[in-house]
Amino acid sequence: MKKHTFGFVLLELIVALTILGIGFSIFFGSMSASARNISRLERFQNREQSTKNLLAELDLIESLRAGDSASGSFKDGTRWHLDVESFVQSLQNPISVVRVVLRLEWDGNSGAQTRTIETYRLARTPTNPRSLGDELRELQ
Repeated sequence: MKKHTFGFVLLELIVALTILGIGFSIFFGSMSASARNISRLERFQNREQSTKNLLAELDLIESLRAGDSASGSFKDGTRWHLDVESFVQSLQNPISVVRVVLRLEWDGNSGAQTRTIETYRLARTPTNPRSLGDELRELQ
């Protein structure tokens, strides 16, 4: 009779350990997925902040000209390219409106990712003919 009881307890212990093992594997799997999602969110936030900083630097440049362009990359490897296009130009007034097109490219989980942001700025006729890239480098 003791052998029968010992075998039953051993079987219960094996079943309990199996259930516990399955529970731990589900728990650690969800923790791993959460860590990947947190990492992806942090990369997104860093890219967004770098983009905002770049657009804020454009506000500090006094004269944007149609045809200007600049490119570079952020610390996280995101590549960016700026193009300035004519939008509204006044012949009597030295102030015009230009369209600034910012293209972002980065390597995501599912391959290359791109995003295009368009904004509009007032632009004065430049007094010094420096390139947009030179002015951005000077601000940094």
